[in-house]
Amino acid sequence: MDGIFISYRRDDSAGYAGRLYDRLAAHFGSERVFMDVEGIDPGTDFVDAIERAVTSCKVLIVLIGHEWLEINDGSGHRRLDDPHDFIRIETSTALKRDIRVVPVLLDGALMPRADQLPEELIGLSRRQAIEVRHKQWESSTGNLIDALEKIYLADGQDVAVTVTKTSSRSSDDKGRQKSKSRGIWAAIGLAFMVAVGGWLASPYLFEQPVSKKTPDLSPTIAAVQAPESPVLAPPQPPVRDQPVAKGRLEVDPLQIDYGTVMVGSAVEAKLILTNSGDAKIPAPDFLLGGDATNIISIDSDDCSGELSPKESCAVVLRIFPSNEGSLNTKLKIVRPNDSPITVSLSAIAKARPVVIAAAPTRPAVSAGPVPEPVAKPITKPVVPPVRMAMIPKIVHFTSKVSGKRARLCYEVEHAQRLVIEPRPGQLTHLKKDCVVVVLDGPTAFKIVAHTDNQKVTDSLVATPEKTAEPHPRPVVIPAKPDPPVIVDSKLPNVGDKWIYKIRGRWASSPKRTIEVAVLSIKENAIQESLAQIDSNARKQLGHRFVRGPVAYVTQSNQLGTEFSPYLHAFAGLTAKSAWRGIPTPDTNNFWTNWNTRGEVDGKETITLPAGTFNALKITIQSSRNQSGSPAEATREPVRVTYRIWYAKEVKRFVKMVRNTISASGQAIDTDTFELVSYQQK
Repeated sequence: MDGIFISYRRDDSAGYAGRLYDRLAAHFGSERVFMDVEGIDPGTDFVDAIERAVTSCKVLIVLIGHEWLEINDGSGHRRLDDPHDFIRIETSTALKRDIRVVPVLLDGALMPRADQLPEELIGLSRRQAIEVRHKQWESSTGNLIDALEKIYLADGQDVAVTVTKTSSRSSDDKGRQKSKSRGIWAAIGLAFMVAVGGWLASPYLFEQPVSKKTPDLSPTIAAVQAPESPVLAPPQPPVRDQPVAKGRLEVDPLQIDYGTVMVGSAVEAKLILTNSGDAKIPAPDFLLGGDATNIISIDSDDCSGELSPKESCAVVLRIFPSNEGSLNTKLKIVRPNDSPITVSLSAIAKARPVVIAAAPTRPAVSAGPVPEPVAKPITKPVVPPVRMAMIPKIVHFTSKVSGKRARLCYEVEHAQRLVIEPRPGQLTHLKKDCVVVVLDGPTAFKIVAHTDNQKVTDSLVATPEKTAEPHPRPVVIPAKPDPPVIVDSKLPNVGDKWIYKIRGRWASSPKRTIEVAVLSIKENAIQESLAQIDSNARKQLGHRFVRGPVAYVTQSNQLGTEFSPYLHAFAGLTAKSAWRGIPTPDTNNFWTNWNTRGEVDGKETITLPAGTFNALKITIQSSRNQSGSPAEATREPVRVTYRIWYAKEVKRFVKMVRNTISASGQAIDTDTFELVSYQQK
């Protein structure tokens, strides 16, 4: 029960597993370190064999690379979702048997979140991980060895003695053994010389008559036969580490009652997270139970980083019911290396009452005595712990036309964003203002007031005034009119807009907010405008053309490579779609000959800043052979994986994760695109 078991995927970390085995075997002994379950005879239950092997160990090391979580089997399903997957069996067995599980993250791989793991592996997400890197192999694996020695030391095992018994002990240990042996034989020789010298010198040193009897040499012989062992210092107890500083997460409150919430409105409450310990703690994960994700949003941006001692942050829980009924659910706050904290959420959703004014009636007159009114007890109103989100309201929207100019005036309440379509677009003043537009003819204008999850609209038609003409106009035969523009609610239309937040893998990667807008559509080719926006400025990035119903990889200087952004809107995607030989452009004109294929993984419910969507998830794999020198291996891309989620009602992808791997097997970058908001005709 003192072995070390290394759990790994051959497709993800076989090279690391072999090197780590050699490192640990050299330190702890090869009889203590295990990599694979060998010798499973035909007909043997491999689940029992794996469980026996894992339970015979004290520590299970789980090697987690960049692809550990998402590796698929031959049928396209994630291996980790298979109950018979070796890695899942090994890890779940260790978690159930209280065997120490140590996640080891390889070259910057991310720790899996609880919502990405099967239920029986959720405990893995709460284990403290150790990072191992190729470029700092000796130092990073040394940290792992130090952690393993502390595990054995905490259970009272002397790791140093165990190491000296193995055949792989160090040269310093062997030198100490040889030196110890030489010291023992030197002591025996010295005792022998002293004894013999004393026997020869005794007649001359002591004034006693020499006896003819044989002297009694038993003490001397005994000294030679059984020399005294060198006095060794008593073994010292192992030095225990000083108490390790720990963080402690506290949540307030643990129960939230939203009370009665009107359908179509929104109510929010705040959770306060506090670190009452004396060490930093990482950001926790938030898991909602049941189908509550469809009507509850979690804004945890304030608690997205590490929480220092005595520091607090706020999590906003917003509920926006669409149907009547009661809600009773749980929010689990998953903490690393600790049990989750559960917060109870409850609410009652009701439809807004329709008030019908009744005709006034004459009160009935009674001949009897008038009863005294019964005084009702005055109770202190209960102030709910939440605040109502305000619904936008358009007070008025009018126009005044003078010639070919229209003055559009508006007054709006509680709007967070305000737009007049088709022009002038987004407005600066959100309460009250007037704007002037030029009319080419009768024009329908629509004002749209937005909040986080509500919008209201109003519209009007402005017609330019006719001016008196000094001379009659010549009769002109009108040319053949252009075909009317048909607005298809299922396809992208001119004026549709999407805003994405884009972030990279590394902390130093720039974070951008990009707006994509449709300028024109010609024969299924969409002309887009790209703009970078932030709180202070807006920067136009240019225009580009994107094909709609074609499965292909497109590339732009602004966004890099993407896979068919509009494919689902043009009915080019079904639950059984699969592609081979997808057209892929060269990367930076240097890296060519890409082989791209992909398929649909299935349906998945995904929650983003723009809302919750039932999406089709697809995986696209692009690969090529290395063409550069060995020195370019760390920066030459040879594999790009795209994971894309399409929601048909949005007309474009709602999320894309692009992972680029170099020829040396290292991650160059992982770019994540998430939809923040969208606007459609």
